[in-house]
Amino acid sequence: MSKPPILIFGVPRSGTTLLRTVLNAHAAIACGPEAGWLADHHGPNIMALQRVLADGRYGFARAFRVPPERVRRRIRELVDGLFSDFAASQGKARWGHKTPDDCMHVDFFTGLFPDAKYLHLERHPLDVALSTVRIPEHRQGISKWHEENIVLAPGCAAANNLFNGVLRWRRWNDRLRTALGTVDCLRLTYEDMVKAPEKTFAKVCAFLDEPFAAAMLDYGQAGAILPEWEWGSADVRQDGHIVPGRVDRWRTELKPEEVRVLSSVAGLVPGVAAEAPPAPSRRLAGVDELESPLFRNLMEGLNAFAAPLGLRTFTDWSKVWEYPWLWFHGLAAVEGPAPRIVDLGSELSPMPWLLALRGAHVTLIETDPQWVPVWKKVRSALDVDVDWKVITGEALPLPDASVDAVTSLSVIEHVGDKPRAMAEVARVLKPGAPLFMSYDLCEPAMGMTFPEWNGRALTLDEFDREVWRHPAFEPAEAPPWNLDDIPAFKAWHLRSAPHHNYVVGAAVLVKRR
Repeated sequence: MSKPPILIFGVPRSGTTLLRTVLNAHAAIACGPEAGWLADHHGPNIMALQRVLADGRYGFARAFRVPPERVRRRIRELVDGLFSDFAASQGKARWGHKTPDDCMHVDFFTGLFPDAKYLHLERHPLDVALSTVRIPEHRQGISKWHEENIVLAPGCAAANNLFNGVLRWRRWNDRLRTALGTVDCLRLTYEDMVKAPEKTFAKVCAFLDEPFAAAMLDYGQAGAILPEWEWGSADVRQDGHIVPGRVDRWRTELKPEEVRVLSSVAGLVPGVAAEAPPAPSRRLAGVDELESPLFRNLMEGLNAFAAPLGLRTFTDWSKVWEYPWLWFHGLAAVEGPAPRIVDLGSELSPMPWLLALRGAHVTLIETDPQWVPVWKKVRSALDVDVDWKVITGEALPLPDASVDAVTSLSVIEHVGDKPRAMAEVARVLKPGAPLFMSYDLCEPAMGMTFPEWNGRALTLDEFDREVWRHPAFEPAEAPPWNLDDIPAFKAWHLRSAPHHNYVVGAAVLVKRR
């Protein structure tokens, strides 16, 4: 019986071309260039053919009353036959395949080849982002489109920058870890592959049930097919041998604020301190913070993510302080297997969609249905787990203690019954779960005004009484308000609109356990 095929998965710029080239140097394995015609990346493809024949209304299975599984078996035979013929032409008995964009359609491959040997290659996300964004001369001009764009999900492209590069790393690897958990898969890292190649490839060969030969590492002598149109092939041709020097580029090439922002988007990153878990805290906005490199870097990335999706971008609104403050005070640390997050009334904010792309199940709560058409488009584009509910009052249509976190971004000032709204948030939160909120504050005694058409902003005392000391949340000593920041922030705030004669703040509250 012939040995099963080898399928390699990894986010672009993770080293999959190097991995397949070394495997191709094995006497028994043929691992050729990328095959974008297999899955649904661009143009006609076999995945789309299978979908039409097996599941289409007028497809072969329905029209001819044939079980869809028979169609899939024939598709498997087609793919296996093509690659087996290629392997035979190379004098080899076994085939392997890698195309990084297949990460978006990994279920197609695990369904087609459930018995294959799978290799999942990971690389430090900050190095992946750097390798994606900073294009060396030998790769320039191969694909102008890929130099400028990153595919976050099927049919959804965003600007090629560090923020989106890490966001793609997070999204695609989350999917891979889940999908490849049901098949025979070996996980390995780029760092081990280039720093300890003999040990790593001996482990790979043992997993593949093949003998290891040190000659594999001298892949330049094996005559691999390295197309001119393939980015990874350009690197392999340029190097000619395994190069360990690209490990941990981020330590010397990124600024401290870039490291913190990118690592917070990626989640827990080896070698970088994780963001602290949510803890009770509150503060007024400050100009020094919103103009800091850290806050600016996060907002630049968030805006680049939001713009092509039709979500709001922010440059001079108070959100340029609110979002980073909440992000770095616990929101970025809301992790776990598909945490359930409820977002209250942030309309076209990019924040809930960022959380969804990081793996959260997000429920949007709104009183106005006008945003629903945009939400539908964004959900379809990103292929994320987001739903929504349009309500008419403060009652939340959710079960008790069912939510891992709530975000309320400048909403409470627009709510009529504020105590009822706080009670509803507390009801749906699980014990120990956080509420992340920003809010408008108006102190008439300090010369502030708040327009009646915009609702009613709380005073500092009202916020402490009705929100901070709410009995449903863990008691915490209130830090002194940073009142010295008010004059500078109010002057900055008035530049964005003449009615912004008030200040904003943000807080993290934790439901009593």
